Amino acid sequence: MGYCYMWWKGWSFSDVMFVTKHNMANAVATVSKQLEHVSEAVTSTKRHLTKRLENLDWKLDEQKETSKLIANDVNEVKSNLNQIGFDIESIHQMVSGLEGKLEVLESKQDMTISGLSYLCHVAGDIKDGVNPKLIQDIGAKLIEHSTATFEDNSTKGLQFIAETNESSATEKLIISTKKSDGDDYPVKSVSTMKTRIHRSYPVGISLTRNALGSEL
Repeated sequence: MGYCYMWWKGWSFSDVMFVTKHNMANAVATVSKQLEHVSEAVTSTKRHLTKRLENLDWKLDEQKETSKLIANDVNEVKSNLNQIGFDIESIHQMVSGLEGKLEVLESKQDMTISGLSYLCHVAGDIKDGVNPKLIQDIGAKLIEHSTATFEDNSTKGLQFIAETNESSATEKLIISTKKSDGDDYPVKSVSTMKTRIHRSYPVGISLTRNALGSEL
């Protein structure tokens, strides 16, 4: 039927095949062009993605370096904090040492005030008429025996206040007895009472001498 139709129309198989080849050639050319465009697009996309990956790798490397720097900074901050702790401890020790020095200065100031009070008391006794020969003898003995006796307790140097008061009271009693009795009644010297002079030193050294020249 189909062959009869083709014979009636005057067609042959070659004509039919020519048309099919031409269409196939056009289709192949079209597909080839499309494939070329796709290949170019794929190449461009690959190039773009490669650049993006390179940039990403560079950013990752930069991020790693930044992380290392941050870790180093953190370690340095830790070291600084530890050093600050040591500095605070040193300052605390210095403050404690200053407190001890202030206490020593306070004790020295108290000793100085006590010594000045003693000197004022002695000057008052001399002004009131106490025999200065006894004080001169004591000073000569102190100069002659200039060796110091070390004592562990530095507060013993303050004992001269009470002892000086006792000696002053004894001397005043002798003077008042001399004035009241005159030449009729001889005055007996009190040998049991001893005048003691303590020379205080800043380091807790005191020189203790009595009026008779014996060391205590």
